Amino acid sequence: MPQEVPAEVIAVLLLQPPTPEPGVVPHLQLIGAHITGRLQLRYAAVEIPVSLLDCRFDEPVELADASLRAADFTGSQLPWLSADRLRVDGDLTLAQLVSGGVDLFGAQIRGDLWLTSALVTGDRSGFAVNGPQLRIEGGLYAHSAHLTGGLNLWGAQAFTLELTQARLSGKEGRPAFRGDGLHLVQDLLCTDLLVDGGGIRLFDATIGGQCWLARADIRSTTGWAVSDPTLNVGGGIYADGLTVEGGVNLFAAVVGESIELTASTLLPYRQYALRAPGARVEANVTLDNATRVAGNIDLTRAEIKGTFSLIETTFVEETTVELHHTALGALHLESLTAPPATLDVSAASIVAITDAADSWPAQIALTALTYQALHPVMPAAHRLPWLQRGTDYHPQPYEQLAAYYRQLGHDDDARTVLLARHRQRRRSLPRPARLWGYIEDATVGYGYRPGRALIWLLALVATAAIAFSAAPPRPAQSHGPSFQPVVFALDLILPVLDLGQEKAFIPVDSTAWIAWLSSLSGWLLGTTVITSLTRRLTRP
Repeated sequence: MPQEVPAEVIAVLLLQPPTPEPGVVPHLQLIGAHITGRLQLRYAAVEIPVSLLDCRFDEPVELADASLRAADFTGSQLPWLSADRLRVDGDLTLAQLVSGGVDLFGAQIRGDLWLTSALVTGDRSGFAVNGPQLRIEGGLYAHSAHLTGGLNLWGAQAFTLELTQARLSGKEGRPAFRGDGLHLVQDLLCTDLLVDGGGIRLFDATIGGQCWLARADIRSTTGWAVSDPTLNVGGGIYADGLTVEGGVNLFAAVVGESIELTASTLLPYRQYALRAPGARVEANVTLDNATRVAGNIDLTRAEIKGTFSLIETTFVEETTVELHHTALGALHLESLTAPPATLDVSAASIVAITDAADSWPAQIALTALTYQALHPVMPAAHRLPWLQRGTDYHPQPYEQLAAYYRQLGHDDDARTVLLARHRQRRRSLPRPARLWGYIEDATVGYGYRPGRALIWLLALVATAAIAFSAAPPRPAQSHGPSFQPVVFALDLILPVLDLGQEKAFIPVDSTAWIAWLSSLSGWLLGTTVITSLTRRLTRP
């Protein structure tokens, strides 16, 4: 049976320690004791280290506003630890602690804070571990900790924070991990973290190193699962195998390296699986390797200097990827198991786009998009369906693609794109203008298929020549030139020519209608050719 020790005895030994022998460092240590009464050290200055290991406390431990050399409560059980504004010169060790709550508001720890394998149930209404404005010169280590009621590090500072294999849960709609304004000199390690309620909030936090979220499982039913607006990470966010139920909010975040969400599952909050408008990422944003996205992705006005990569990604239901006014080094959109319903890259600036036709969304907003390269280089006929997936016609995407083909020296492809631009525009014109457009298209392809004019000319000349050979016109005067059917047809059809045949002969009966139709067709053909060629010369 554990030996009972009154808390008052421990307090006296700490405040009035016996004089040590020479060469001996005084230190109070109890192992496996049952401590009765309340250990009251509020405002006390304890000059010797204290270790109360595997002890059981009947009442809360009061350390608020105290000053300690070092304290170790490893394996102990206590109703509550009150340590607001506590000052510790060395480590505060709460490893394997079992407690109803830990208060560390404004505490200052010059060593490390150990919460490894701690079980804190948060029996009161507050957080299980409540440490706003906590200052730790070393690290906070909570590997395998189980904190029911959550962790509050609002405005706290530490060298590093480790929550690997920990389990956190929030209460009453609060986040399970509240780190608004948190400042870490180095890494935030949340590998294999389980958050089963409340989510993580790191509004305006600063992480000097990396943020590790590999295989973390974060769920929230009341708000964002990961809510990190204006987060500043000196390194990258690495979250391979992350599961999020409630979306990721990185509004205006700054990330010094990459954001990697490979092989992850992102379920939405308010329709958004990933929301990061205005974010700035110095390297890549990766959602590759069978990542499953069940909500919209919003990277509006973001700046990603590397690659935004969607390779072998699965989009569930009617999702949208918003890249409006976004600046990207590269966009990879290929090998998608199920593409998003809509891709909005309007007014985006992208250096290079790598895609595949089977990964194109059903709707693509391309207005004012600019790019320098497309991979692979497809023939214009294969690339045109990409342009035609927009809901509204705008000439700029066609002109941009035509300029790209012209830059590569593919003039035929450029003309094909510009011809498609006129055909697409024709659909929005009034009926008379649409009819004229059909004539321009059929005759000269809006000036981009001038060879058609020669074919029409030859067909008209041949038809007229055959008709007038069968029913020759009568001479206009008795001593004129001999009748030449082909020359007569050319003279009728090409009004700019005067070959003498039209003046020398007068069509009779039904051939008069043929002559009038030939002249009218020649006038229309000539006008269309001049108009189309003028447009082609004045606009690329």
